[in-house]
Amino acid sequence: MSDERPVDGDGPLLDVRDLRTEFRTESGSVVATNDVSFSLDRGETLGIVGESGAGKSVTARSIMRLIDSPGEITGGQVVFDGEDLLEKTDREMRDVRGNRIAMIPQDPMSSLNPVMTVGEQITETIRRHQDVSKSEARRLAVESMDDVGIPDASERIDDYPHEFSGGMRQRVLVAIGFSCEPDLIIADEPTTALDVTTQAKILDLLNEMQEREGTAVLMITHNLGVVAQTCDDVGVMYAGNLVETAELGDLFERPRHPYTRALIDSIPEVETEYDELPTLDGSMPDLADLPNGCNFAPRCPHATEACRSGDDPSLDPVGEGASSAACIHAEDLDLSESTASVTGGGRSEIDRSGEPLFDVRNLKKHFSAGEGILGNVRLSRDGGGLPTIERRYVKAVDDISFDIYPGETVGLVGESGCGKSTVARTVLRLLEPTAGEVYFEGQPVHELGSGEIRSLRREMQIIFQDPHSSLNPRKTVGRIIGRAMERHDIATGEEKRQRVRELLERVGLSGDAAGKYPHEFSGGQQQRVAIAHALAVQPKLIVCDEPVSALDVSVQAQILNLLNEIQAEENISYLFISHNIGVVRHICDRVAVMYLGKIAEFGSIEDVFSPPFHPYTESLLSAVPHANPDRETDRILLDGSVPSPIDPPSGCPFQTRCPKKIGDICEDELPPLESVNGSDHHIACHLSTEEMSERESFIAPKHRTDPTELD
Repeated sequence: MSDERPVDGDGPLLDVRDLRTEFRTESGSVVATNDVSFSLDRGETLGIVGESGAGKSVTARSIMRLIDSPGEITGGQVVFDGEDLLEKTDREMRDVRGNRIAMIPQDPMSSLNPVMTVGEQITETIRRHQDVSKSEARRLAVESMDDVGIPDASERIDDYPHEFSGGMRQRVLVAIGFSCEPDLIIADEPTTALDVTTQAKILDLLNEMQEREGTAVLMITHNLGVVAQTCDDVGVMYAGNLVETAELGDLFERPRHPYTRALIDSIPEVETEYDELPTLDGSMPDLADLPNGCNFAPRCPHATEACRSGDDPSLDPVGEGASSAACIHAEDLDLSESTASVTGGGRSEIDRSGEPLFDVRNLKKHFSAGEGILGNVRLSRDGGGLPTIERRYVKAVDDISFDIYPGETVGLVGESGCGKSTVARTVLRLLEPTAGEVYFEGQPVHELGSGEIRSLRREMQIIFQDPHSSLNPRKTVGRIIGRAMERHDIATGEEKRQRVRELLERVGLSGDAAGKYPHEFSGGQQQRVAIAHALAVQPKLIVCDEPVSALDVSVQAQILNLLNEIQAEENISYLFISHNIGVVRHICDRVAVMYLGKIAEFGSIEDVFSPPFHPYTESLLSAVPHANPDRETDRILLDGSVPSPIDPPSGCPFQTRCPKKIGDICEDELPPLESVNGSDHHIACHLSTEEMSERESFIAPKHRTDPTELD
């Protein structure tokens, strides 16, 4: 777009023209956004999608004029309602931010002030931009909290951020964003760290607030499922450039850039069974050392010599519609069909005729509730009015049982706070169990001393969610991996160094990477290092605690395929913990659905993802965002949030939120985990099998082999 167009009040609400943002470094200037241009009309939603490092968040912060030194906006215009924001003073921008343009950031815990109540933080924004009294600001804050679905808003306004769940904290940020009725909301990865049910609620909330207030939304995300459910138009970014723009339907029906096709194919769909998940080879290029020609050429399956020479292609119109693409072959390529290899065969059968490798029986993990002089002691009164002492505990894991066989992957899935990660740490004795038994190859892990446990950990390893915090930043990855071999007397000296190189190459990294430090790797590469570290001691079981939840879909697919490949070669077993249903669908053989410290359903993937459903499982599956904008999703949005494990409800743990609750029996009696018709499929619910079979399967019929045929 040209800078010569007049700046006036007619036209789109937001018109970004040739925006360029650079960061000054010792080695030179790095261009983070390069001549980015797009427009957004009032009341519309535009999605900006791409992998980490594509420039999405820098674009959002540039629009808000929030680029700090050594960053600098060096070109273009940001025309908002007829005025160029880049020409405004800092004082004038402070009047725009939070008032006419608001941002909903990714991480609510780091975005909210922990020493201020949520009410103080909302009223601060209101009073900064509106001429109202303190009491009126508080009333408006309560109204905003009520609008975003925070229960008992008039009471909870004086609570602090840590007293809210992750989903409720995100609602607080939405309340702050909408409190001054802005014209534009910039939502920067607002659902990345949330489980599927909370994510669905936040997305529906944004859609509802947008329709009610007529607000425009700029949705920044790497999740094309989120884009498909929320956006009108889409811009795809790569290496600081927009490489495709299109209307939502056109983008998914016929993407025009190979990068867009690769992103769509990388999404693990619940209904589709693949030979292996489609992946996008390589990684985002270093912005300080971009390749010749097209920036995407080194990763593009359609690249020719013409792509690898000259300049990076410009964003030009393609075809008869409104699509544009930065690809010299855009007119010739037909990218409407998926490149994924689909079989419908699923994972191979697991032999469960012998003894399990890992056996968990009636496991409990309760934490003391409360600190200070009295600790977990609370004074109460009995039926006769006499004072009694009551000890209170957080029942994080409350009597669960499951087993894992050699070469098998068992998944734990559920909302945040259901107890998944506590299970992972307790079964490995990183936390001491309150009760129950854990057996590994027949050895009673729960009875072993600390020295015996350390020896056994050679056989049982763990991969954490955040590799950056689990890798020692002061040591090279070669020393990190080699140290594990030394501790368990596997290899030393030259043999150790050679094995480290082999392991790094095994997980898709160069052997020379052994001399680098963790910060020199991308998030996906760091996770590969964490996998190499776990494999270094030749374990038989690896506990994977949300290992791909923070990764882009393309990197996520690479890691999942790598785990499957290693399992097939080494016959390793996995306990795989995730809130991503699509991921669980493709890596697990059996899955346990957890709710409030208990298992609500347990069985094979085909059993759990097909009727009969536990009502909680059904709600989880219905909330998965599908990368198909034409598909109508019959979501089951649960009321409220997971009850406190300090004071769980009587009877069925799910009865306070269950849409199929059947009365006193659900409130009074805890349903046992029972077999469905004598099979290995188990459900804990008072409903009959017929009542739980009313919904259609979430898994496509076996004869379907083409994902384009899916509803």
